[in-house]
Amino acid sequence: MKSIKHALVGLVLATCAVVNASATPTFSDAFFVVPVFGPTTTQTWDFGITEPGAQAGDTFLYDFLFNTPPEPAWFTFAVFPDVAGSLAFSDLGFFAGDFVTPIDALTLSLTSGFVAGSGTITSGTYDVRLAGTFLAAGAGFTGHAFSDVPEPVSLALMAAGLAGMGAARRRRTAKEEAAHAS
Repeated sequence: MKSIKHALVGLVLATCAVVNASATPTFSDAFFVVPVFGPTTTQTWDFGITEPGAQAGDTFLYDFLFNTPPEPAWFTFAVFPDVAGSLAFSDLGFFAGDFVTPIDALTLSLTSGFVAGSGTITSGTYDVRLAGTFLAAGAGFTGHAFSDVPEPVSLALMAAGLAGMGAARRRRTAKEEAAHAS
């Protein structure tokens, strides 16, 4: 019963947020998200926000800025409420770092309780814009983004190794043919 009540309240507040989308959000800010480089070829970003002063019905609009790897790479992100049913997402955008140029390189997915995106992008600064309504006081959300960093050095070494193996095989075949011809 409680989950149905939360769902109905969320639907009503999310509808109000969509209708009042042109209104100034109660909470808004822009954040530059610092990447973490692990031992693998994956670059990760953890981002999100918690608004202790938020009340049910307050709206938000946040921009999260990412600098992607120097080569074209796969980029994916997912964002979800810290507590299920505590907020409703109403808008998701993917923009150039100038906050105004929309980019359609990612496939974006938006539901009231979850947003995601994935696709291949070139190097640059990008903005993930999230808007919605707080359904509970002090709510927040957490996001995770990942990018595969191409490793051209490893690929070059592998190509050189394959070329070397091919050259060694040709030399061995040439020596065997010369030995049989004698």
